[in-house]
Amino acid sequence: MEGTSSNTTHSRRVPLEKRKRTETSCDKCKTRKQKCDRIAGKERCRYCEIHGIQCQTTQLRKKRLYGSAESLGGRLILLESLVKGLVPEADLSSNDEMQRLGKSLGIPLPVVEETTSGQSNGEGENSANAKAATRDDEDDGLPLLPDQQGHVQYIGPSSSFSFHLHLRRLIGNNPAREFEMFGKNAVSEDDEPGDRRGSLMSDYPSPSDAVGDIDGPVLDSLIDAYFDLIHSDFPVLHEASFRETYEMWSRSESSTDPAWLCGLFCVFILARRVSTITIPLEAEKKWWRHVQTLLPTVFFTSNLYTVQTLMLAALHLHNTSHRDACWNITGTAVRIAFAIGLHRDHVKHNQSPLGRELRKQLWWTLYAFEHMQVSSYDRPSAIAYTLSIVSPPNERIVGVAGHCPQDFMKWSQRLVLLLGSACRALNPTGAGASTVEETHSGPLSPAAHCLRDLDKWREALPAHLRLEVTDSLAPSSQRPLLLLHVQYFYIRVLIARAALLHRATNLSNHALAPLSQNLLTISEICIDSGRSLACIMRKLDEIHHFNAVTWWDMFYTVAASLVLVLDVICQVKQDKPQHPADSLKLLRDLATLTDRQLQNPKVPGSMRTWGVIVVEVSSKVEQFVAMTLSRTSGDAHSMAASHESMLTSNEALVHSSAVHKATYAHFNSTRENAPQFWTFAEDSDGHLQDWCWDDIGAMLRGDNSTA
Repeated sequence: MEGTSSNTTHSRRVPLEKRKRTETSCDKCKTRKQKCDRIAGKERCRYCEIHGIQCQTTQLRKKRLYGSAESLGGRLILLESLVKGLVPEADLSSNDEMQRLGKSLGIPLPVVEETTSGQSNGEGENSANAKAATRDDEDDGLPLLPDQQGHVQYIGPSSSFSFHLHLRRLIGNNPAREFEMFGKNAVSEDDEPGDRRGSLMSDYPSPSDAVGDIDGPVLDSLIDAYFDLIHSDFPVLHEASFRETYEMWSRSESSTDPAWLCGLFCVFILARRVSTITIPLEAEKKWWRHVQTLLPTVFFTSNLYTVQTLMLAALHLHNTSHRDACWNITGTAVRIAFAIGLHRDHVKHNQSPLGRELRKQLWWTLYAFEHMQVSSYDRPSAIAYTLSIVSPPNERIVGVAGHCPQDFMKWSQRLVLLLGSACRALNPTGAGASTVEETHSGPLSPAAHCLRDLDKWREALPAHLRLEVTDSLAPSSQRPLLLLHVQYFYIRVLIARAALLHRATNLSNHALAPLSQNLLTISEICIDSGRSLACIMRKLDEIHHFNAVTWWDMFYTVAASLVLVLDVICQVKQDKPQHPADSLKLLRDLATLTDRQLQNPKVPGSMRTWGVIVVEVSSKVEQFVAMTLSRTSGDAHSMAASHESMLTSNEALVHSSAVHKATYAHFNSTRENAPQFWTFAEDSDGHLQDWCWDDIGAMLRGDNSTA
C-alpha cells in the first residue's frame, strides 16, 4: 500500500530533463516578461545569444505571496498596528515615508517600487497616464488663484476653497477663480506707502501716545476681555506674567522689549472686537500702525516674546481678510520657534518650571494654528515630520486648570497630531493630491489609516472629556470641551469630504454609475461627521459661546454646511426627497445662527465672508430642492406634501454610526431662544438680503469690501 502511494507520487513528478520552467531568468527576459530559454552549455539564454547582448541576473527573484486577499489585508493591518504601537507618530501612508521612518530608526529597508510588478512598461505608463488624467479632471487646472494685490497664490486641490468651488459647479454656477481672503496689502491699505511712516512718527512719536487717548481703566478692561474670551482658544500668553509686565510698562515705557510691546498692541486690537466697551476704529488703526513699525525689529529678534507677538499679529491678519500675510507670519514664527528650541522637550537652558511649561504651551498652540491653515489651503507644513515630540504642558503650572477639564491639553495635543497626519495623508508627496481612489480605497489607504486613528482617539477618551458630560461642566469648561470635539469631527470631514464630493459628482453626471463600497462608506462617514459638527456648532450657539469674532467658529460652520449641501444633493439625485430633511433642517439652523451673528458690526472680514457663504448656500439649496421636486412630481399636491415633510422632519440625524447617533441625540434636545453672549450690537437694518450665486461670486472677486 505504501509502495503504491510512493510510486504514484513519484510518477507525478516531471523528470528534470523534461522540465520547461527556468529556475532563474536573466534581467532582460524579466524586463520583457518573457520565458528565459536557457541553452545547454551556453552562458547566455537564447534571446541574449541571438541579439548579442550580455546575459546577467542581478534582480532578486519575485517572492510569491500565499493566502487570500482578505488574510493578507488582515495581516497588513496587524503589522501596521504593531508599528504604530511602537512608533505612535509613524507615517505609513507611502513607501517613501516608511523608508524615511526606517532610516530615522536606523533600520535598513529594501527598495520597493511603487508600480505593480505584474505590469509591463507599457501598462505602467498607461496606468500612470490614466491616473494623471483623473487627477487633472479632479483638480481642474493649476491651483494658482489671483489675490487682491494682482499676484497669484497657490491653493491646493484638497483645500477648503477648492472644495467650495467644486460644490458650486455641481449646483450649476461657475465661479470666478479669485480669492478675496487674500486681501490687499495689510501694511499700505490705510495710507499711501510713502506717507505712512512719516505720518506715524509725527502723529504718534512714542507707543504711550498711541494709547494716550484712552483711559487706563478702559485699557485694563481690554486686557480682561482678552484673557476672558480669547486666551482659552489661543493660549500664547501667560496671564500673570503679562499683567506684571504691563504694570511695569505703565509706570516706565523706556525699558520694554519691542516684541512684547508689539504684542501688547495686538492684544488691544483683538480685544477690541470682543469688549463690551465701544472703542473707536481709529484707535485700532493707531495700534496697528505701531505694530507695523515695530514688526521689522521683531523679525530680527529670536525669543519667546517674538513668537508670541507674531502669532497674535497673524491671528489679527487671519481674521481681517489677510490670510496670505497670516500664512507668511505664521511660517516666520515657526522658524523662530525652531531657532529657540521650542520643538525640543530636552532644551531647558536653566529655565524655571513655569518657563519650560509655557514653551510647551506656545509650541502646541503654534502647531495647531499652523496646521489649521495647512488644512485650509492644502499647502505643505513648515513643521517637518519628526519623531521628537514635545510633551503636553502641565495644566496647573500654566494656569489653565480652572478654565478647561482635567487632561484637556494632553488629549488636545494628540488630536492636533492627528490633524497633521490627515494633512499629510491628503497630500503625501507635498506636490499635489492623489486621486480619490488612491486616497480612500482599501483598508491601508491613507484615509482609512487616519480614520482608524481618530476612532482610537475617541474610544480612549476618559469619561469626563466626552460630549455627554458637557451640560454638567462649569460654563468656562464647556466651550473648550465642545471645541475639542469640533476639531475631531472637522478632521473626519477633512479626510472624507473628497469621497462625498466624488459621490455627488458621480450622481450628477451618471445617475446609475456604480460607486465602490469604500468610497460609499467614507462618504457616509463624511455625512455623519458633518451633521455632528453642525450639531455642536448649534450647541455652542445655544449656550452663548459661539465666537464669530476672533476664532474659527465660522470656518467650522462653513465646513459643516458644505457637507450638508452635498448630502442634500446626493439624496435628491437618488430620488429620495424625504431623506434630506434632516440635513436641510440643520443647514437652516446654521444659516439662522450665522445670520444673527452677522448683525454684529464687529465681525471681521474673514468671518463675515464665511458667514455669508453659510446663509447663501442654505437659500440656494432650498431653491434647488424645490425646483427638483417641481420637475419630478406630476401632482402639485404630492409635491407640496413632500416639501412640507422635508421642512418639518427632525428625526435622528446619523443612521450608520452609533457613536454619532449618541452625539446627535445629546444635542437634539429643546433649545433656548436667548440673546447671544457674543452679540454686542444689533444692526438696525435687520436681516441680510437673500443671497444668490452671483452675490457670492462678487464677494469672492472682491467687488464688495469687508471690514
